Amino acid sequence: MDAQTSPEPTGGLLICFYIAFPLLLLVGTWLIHWLGGRSRRRHLDEQEAYFHERIRVTNLKRFPPSGCLNPQLVTGSAAIANNYFVAFLAGFKHIFGGELKGYTQMCDEARRLALVRLLQEAESIGANAVYNVRFETATIVTAQNNKQSGGVELIAYGTAVHEER
Repeated sequence: MDAQTSPEPTGGLLICFYIAFPLLLLVGTWLIHWLGGRSRRRHLDEQEAYFHERIRVTNLKRFPPSGCLNPQLVTGSAAIANNYFVAFLAGFKHIFGGELKGYTQMCDEARRLALVRLLQEAESIGANAVYNVRFETATIVTAQNNKQSGGVELIAYGTAVHEER
């Protein structure tokens, strides 16, 4: 070969492509996951404290008392996506076993967010209590043949009423 032809990729370029880039991607997603999660949890804490003082929530399987006005179905939903960092760590847990804490945290945030959205809807119709609150979950799949989870959707629903106090 003469010096005019295109050169073969060098070892440094291959190392950068196969090691440094995935490592940078992993560290970057972890940082975004950590910072974003802290912010989301702080916002959810504030919203839950706000509604705790204003709207009573119960999961009892009974219809609201007769003094309640205008019962209506209210819902709240949240769809939370996986991220690269959580999926990466889950891969190791599948090998060694144990709780998938990243997914547990993802489901907890989805549940809390769905409940806050349910309470926002209840407040918008003037309700001060929500009876028979229930949760439904669904896995969002993204890969071919529906074999890889892309996230989780959680729906909260209940009967909102205005109780005379």
